[in-house]
Amino acid sequence: MASLNVPITDLVLSQLAAGEMRMLSLVVAVRRRLEPGDRITGDLSAVVKTAIRKLVLSKAVTESDGVFSITPIATPIARRF
Repeated sequence: MASLNVPITDLVLSQLAAGEMRMLSLVVAVRRRLEPGDRITGDLSAVVKTAIRKLVLSKAVTESDGVFSITPIATPIARRF
């Protein structure tokens, strides 16, 4: 099990805000975003997969054929005048 002091879900969401990504791209992007003082020991890919799984279950992120993206926010219907 990995030990960390970084909010991985925040890093994952910030990466997905830029566009949809596959799992390997997410792991690499999160690794690049980690700062030198951030401590993660263990398997980062397992930590990212767990974070993605939680985000998908909470419906904050959608998955389609292995591609993850942030769930679009429903826009209100424009009023017609």
